Amino acid sequence: MDVIANVPGVSEIANYVITFIKGQIGYISSYQENLQKLITEVQTLKDTQDGVQHRVVEAERNGDKIENIVQNWLKNANEIVAAANKVIDVEGDRWCLGQYCPYLWTRCQLSKSFEKMTKEISDVKEKGKFDSISYRDAPDVTITPFSRGYEALESRTSMLNEIKEILKDPKMYMIGVHGMGGVGKTTLVNELAWQVKKDGLFVAVAIANITNSPNVKRIQGQIADALLDRKLEKETEGGRATELRQRIKKQEKVLIILDDIWSELDLTEVGIPFGDEHNGCKLVITSREREVLIKMDTQKDFNLTALLEEDSWNLFQKIAGNVVNEVSIKPIAEEVAKCCAGLPLLITAVSKGLKKKEVHAWRVALKQLKEFKHKELENNVYPALKLSYDFLDTEELKSLFLFIGSFGLNEIRTEDLFRCCWGLGFYGGVDKLMEARDTHYTLINELRASSLLLEGELDWVRMHDVVRDVAKSIASKSPPTDPTYPTYADQFRKCHYITSESLTEVRDDNVFSGMGEAMTLSVYKMSFTPFLPPSLNILISLRSLNLNSCILGDIRIVAELSNLEILSLAGSSIAKLPEEIKHLTRLRLLNLTHCDSLRVIPTNLLSGLMCLEELYMSGCYNIEWEVEGRKSDSNNANVRELQNLHNLTTLEISFKDTSVLPMDFQFPANLKRYDILIGSWQLFYLWYVGGLERTLKLTGNWWTSRSLFNTVEELSFAELKGVKDLYDLDVEGFPRLKHLYIQDNYELLHLINPRRLVNPHSAFLNLETLVLDDLCKMEEICHGPMQTQSFAKLKVIKVTSCDGLKNLFLYSLTGNLPQLRQMQISNCRGMTEIIAMERQEDRKELQQIVLPELHSVTLQGLPELQSFYCSVTVDQGNPSSQSISLALFNQQVVTPKLETLELYGMKVCKIWDDKLSVHSCFQNLTHLRITRCNHLTSLFSCGVTRALVKLQHVMISSCERLKMLFAQEEVEFPNSEIVEISIMNDWESIRPNQVPPNSFHHKLVIYIDRCESMDFVFPISAAKELRQHQFLEIRSCGIKNIFEKSDMTHVYLEKIIVKECTGMKTIIPSCVLFQFLAELIVFSCHTLLNIIRPSTTTSLPKLRILRIRGCNELEEICGSSNEGDGAVLDEIAFMKLEELTLNNLPRLTSFCQGSYDFRFPSLQIVRLENCPMMETFCQGNITTPSLTKVEYGGYDYRDEDHWYGDLNTTVRTVFTKKYRDMEKLVIGDNRNLQSIWPNQVIPYSFPNLTQIDICSCKGQYVFPIHVAKVLRKLQVLKISSCTIENIVEESDSTCDMTVVYLEVRYCQYMMTIVPSSVQFHSLDELHVSRCHGLVNIIMPSTIANLPNLRILMISECDELEEVYGSNNESDEPLGEIAFMKLEELTLKYLPWLKSFCQGSYNFKFPSLQKVHLKDCPMMETFCHGNLTTTSHIEVRCLYVSSNEESEDHWDGDLNTTIRTIFTKKVHINQTSGS
Repeated sequence: MDVIANVPGVSEIANYVITFIKGQIGYISSYQENLQKLITEVQTLKDTQDGVQHRVVEAERNGDKIENIVQNWLKNANEIVAAANKVIDVEGDRWCLGQYCPYLWTRCQLSKSFEKMTKEISDVKEKGKFDSISYRDAPDVTITPFSRGYEALESRTSMLNEIKEILKDPKMYMIGVHGMGGVGKTTLVNELAWQVKKDGLFVAVAIANITNSPNVKRIQGQIADALLDRKLEKETEGGRATELRQRIKKQEKVLIILDDIWSELDLTEVGIPFGDEHNGCKLVITSREREVLIKMDTQKDFNLTALLEEDSWNLFQKIAGNVVNEVSIKPIAEEVAKCCAGLPLLITAVSKGLKKKEVHAWRVALKQLKEFKHKELENNVYPALKLSYDFLDTEELKSLFLFIGSFGLNEIRTEDLFRCCWGLGFYGGVDKLMEARDTHYTLINELRASSLLLEGELDWVRMHDVVRDVAKSIASKSPPTDPTYPTYADQFRKCHYITSESLTEVRDDNVFSGMGEAMTLSVYKMSFTPFLPPSLNILISLRSLNLNSCILGDIRIVAELSNLEILSLAGSSIAKLPEEIKHLTRLRLLNLTHCDSLRVIPTNLLSGLMCLEELYMSGCYNIEWEVEGRKSDSNNANVRELQNLHNLTTLEISFKDTSVLPMDFQFPANLKRYDILIGSWQLFYLWYVGGLERTLKLTGNWWTSRSLFNTVEELSFAELKGVKDLYDLDVEGFPRLKHLYIQDNYELLHLINPRRLVNPHSAFLNLETLVLDDLCKMEEICHGPMQTQSFAKLKVIKVTSCDGLKNLFLYSLTGNLPQLRQMQISNCRGMTEIIAMERQEDRKELQQIVLPELHSVTLQGLPELQSFYCSVTVDQGNPSSQSISLALFNQQVVTPKLETLELYGMKVCKIWDDKLSVHSCFQNLTHLRITRCNHLTSLFSCGVTRALVKLQHVMISSCERLKMLFAQEEVEFPNSEIVEISIMNDWESIRPNQVPPNSFHHKLVIYIDRCESMDFVFPISAAKELRQHQFLEIRSCGIKNIFEKSDMTHVYLEKIIVKECTGMKTIIPSCVLFQFLAELIVFSCHTLLNIIRPSTTTSLPKLRILRIRGCNELEEICGSSNEGDGAVLDEIAFMKLEELTLNNLPRLTSFCQGSYDFRFPSLQIVRLENCPMMETFCQGNITTPSLTKVEYGGYDYRDEDHWYGDLNTTVRTVFTKKYRDMEKLVIGDNRNLQSIWPNQVIPYSFPNLTQIDICSCKGQYVFPIHVAKVLRKLQVLKISSCTIENIVEESDSTCDMTVVYLEVRYCQYMMTIVPSSVQFHSLDELHVSRCHGLVNIIMPSTIANLPNLRILMISECDELEEVYGSNNESDEPLGEIAFMKLEELTLKYLPWLKSFCQGSYNFKFPSLQKVHLKDCPMMETFCHGNLTTTSHIEVRCLYVSSNEESEDHWDGDLNTTIRTIFTKKVHINQTSGS
């Protein structure tokens, strides 16, 4: 052995082999545990996935868009769960039977795969913790003001601009707008909201409509929906106000518009922080009366008056159209416009009403309007709107208008309104619901066209409050002209619409008494348990009953309403439909949408509703349908009952379990509208269009039901089986299909084969959207040339993960794409070109490819793509041919309307061909985004930049070879007035040193992210050209300075944001004058020692806002050291500074440590959060005449204000009160924090500190020795996820810490727990877990430092071989080692622990009562020396192969007991293995 040991390299090999074998044994011994962990993690991920999916469904129901990261996570979760189930199935199907696997190598490999898969699932699960999953669409900045309902008239535009300027003033927070009804207040503030959001003036904007009957909960809900990611959770008004206030205060810039206030509103009661409470929250309030604004204490009021005569005529003329220019009508029209008194509401209503009328109608209108001329200005509202009402063509329109006004609501769902109207018999002359609904929507659109209803979403009906008041007035004065109609008052009494902001429990049995004549009843958010009130049965005339979003018990009484034709229980909680419902023989509509709790529908109930025309059951996934051929004792309905509903024209239904549908099942043939989902609904979360009448979503084999394919408008397939060509589904070519989605298919070869079609001219004639996802076998979209009509209406195509596709379209098809607007292709690894020729020889005859309407192109992850269209053939076998550098776009492809181009992970060398005529191709390009395109060396050539006249946004990210924007130094930047550039690339600077004059004459917004090699952003020559540059953001870069060092330079930056730049020592260099800089924001720059030096403060004359956050090493803002020998400053002045925010700066001791005097004449806001070491503001005198408070917040504060006469006194007083009295200190998530305690801080500043919790911090130790010595009251110390090696700084001196409870977790670099320099004489409990660097816990030389240790718990320390270290100690014998107070010892999940101590020491445990071991497979004995303990100890051991603890063991002494347990375990394993 000695000879072998001396052979070079043998010992290393032996050690490697031993280590390897240890690892494999560990996997074998942990097999069952790893399997169980995997199964548990899979189930936990499924639960998380279900939770996220439920939130997605709810968000989509609320009209929100789902974030891409959430959609991708759900897809990844699906895939990894499927993969994990396969791994688990392998375990069950092959060799592993019961709890053991006889094939050890297989057992080892499976255990490895279990562990690896568990970690992957755990990672996916962690990524599924989304604070927010959805968003509301940002305002469409491409639509015109007029199409938004706003006409840019001079008087309105000037007021709008003035309001916007005032909103920029930090002192102004509440603005009022008043004016008579109809003058345009709502339109003005809606436009204001749109503009400030578009311009970035506010991060979030909310509009709440108050009305003359303010409902606080509804107002809170409107604000929360607009500003926040989720709805308010509290029920009470006060609780919701507190929650809303807290959430608003977390947002930096918020605008809240309170529209149409009639009386004073308590903003505190609503929960709106304003003024000093939250300077970033601003309010705009509108009212008819200025007195209301005075009571609201607005700071600036605007009186919105009627339009001037010229503006009135221009608006009138624009709406009425060319008819007003006819000779006979123009003079009358001018008089009519004058009679509208300059009120936009009236101008709009009257001009629309007369738009298509003859001259006699104009004369009548003028006569009626002039009769009211003598009245006051606002009184003109009634006659003008009455005129619009009189011009309504039919009595139906008039009745519907007055009925909508009678509700007293600003908005109501169009469908709810329809059901009310049907119940009241408004459409009595129409026999079918669908025909009546068509009439209803037509009438609604006519009312919108007459401006008596507001424009907006089709699903909602909205009426201006002025119009509503007029409708009520007309209804009370004028009986209908048609004698067949009952009086309006009689009609309205028969409609009851009851809603609640939150769930209300109904206990009154007589709640419906007094409604005997009711014909329609709508109730929302009520709880009727255990049954509906008996008084419901008196409503014998009821035709429409809506019990939506209610909690329902027994509803059998509904069956007594024999005249009922509409019954809606949408969104309600109900477990079973009563069998008696089938007695509603007149029922035409049954709505059970999203009745998630519904499980039982009795047999023959549905088929008994013979008059049923519309059935809504989407989202009812838990119904226990009867399955044919399966024995069951239940009495549930069978889906075949649907086939007996011969009058059914509308069906919305979902089947999660496809087994309930017989393979020969056909849906009713008379369906005109349907939305049918069959299979796993999670597969379709990506695809949602809405607004279509015929939708199918199918999985697996359910394409065999073909009866609806000829009429379907939106079709989704997932996991399609048995189909290689969609001809197999519909030989007619889907003539009415508008949207097609196919995903997760492994058989489909092509979408369509024209040769197989019955009529080759009919394929996809109306298709607008085509989405293909994960079709790995697909070779072509079209197998051969298509007829010219096919795909003629295609607007959007998205193709993802179709690796077999070599191209997207054949050349012959490109002429069929006149409407194509959006193209998105990603992760198609075989695609070489977007457009291809059918035959190579045809390339010689190629005409230009023109895509006239293409607006957006996104190409991602296409490694083989050479060009959009390869105009030359590249011979892969010819080296000279391979060297040809193809451009993505060449002169053969023309896209004149392209606005957005996004490239991700592409291998293209050039984007534009040098010969490209960009004036005909890219003159409308506004957005360019390039990411991970590692073959690009430059972005713009000379000719290209001159033509990109509209380019506004450029984003460059992670392109390894791209080192500059421009190919040549003489190239100028594009000619756009405002350009936004985002650079996330490793550049040395933004452009070369020789910058042509006027290259940066634009207004620029520049974002720079992850440029590690960048020493500075701008060379000095470029800095001098920044004449209009407004905004610069730098993030995660290696820069040391913003500008190259040189002589003094002036720059025109207005705002700078610097985030996570670890190379910077200071922000404001001495060589640059920032004479226009207004905002400076610095986040997470952990190497910063200061922000500004005293000598550079004069270079910031206009600095207004200074915010510093999360800079872990920052000890002062205004640096007092490293200054030159220049003139000494007596006073440092920040003349314009209004806001100073310091947040999460753990080492900040003061604004400046030098003895300077400071003057802040404009300072109004000082916020301090989580600055635990800030004991004073500055060392010298300070002047702050405008400051009256300091806002404190953070971990250890409630959000509160303090003021003790001056800023220095305030900071010192708060520090004394908060920190000197502090009992608990929490420091978390500071991974760049090198040490916690700055050298300048006097440690006895924390005399009462009893607990310290430290998480995710970086550094070698927690305490310097001088701090550890003086924390005399510290009792609890918890350390987790830190990189520390020792708790206390290594030192020659010793200290005694008073810690009673010590917990160390996830500290993998920890070398030892109890260092020799620290005595823990008071330590009672020691808990150590997942510290994988530890080889022992206690050293022999430190045992005396733990005299009172009572509980010792150690778990999951993978490298731990012994608790009490026996190595690296002196040879001096220690005699007997005593743990005098130790009562409990727990050792868990320690795979390499062999014994408590491997040395031959004698141990004494006079107080030990419990020893618990779990999964310590190598622990053969307790210790190797003599052992003295109490006479009996409770010893329990959890075996690896079982989840049950063993009984109490005791074999006379602890060593013998441990050996016996180990021997039994070995025997069990050997028995299992045989």
